[in-house]
Amino acid sequence: MRRMRRTISPPDERSTGCPTDDLIYPVFVLDGSKRRDRFASMPGVERLSVDQLFPVAEECVRLGVPVLALFPVIDSS
Repeated sequence: MRRMRRTISPPDERSTGCPTDDLIYPVFVLDGSKRRDRFASMPGVERLSVDQLFPVAEECVRLGVPVLALFPVIDSS
């Protein structure tokens, strides 16, 4: 069956996209300081030391992304 619309309703965020309030930014965290390591398998993604997180968090606040998900790199030993 086909639905026929008699009136056109204005678009809302749910039908046109995802609001920034629903976003979570993943960050991979390393031990140490002043470190940035790239993932070979994920271009554009880096592991950051804790002191490198502040600029990332500030950028997320500026863009309206409310949550950072931290993923620590743990030594396998």
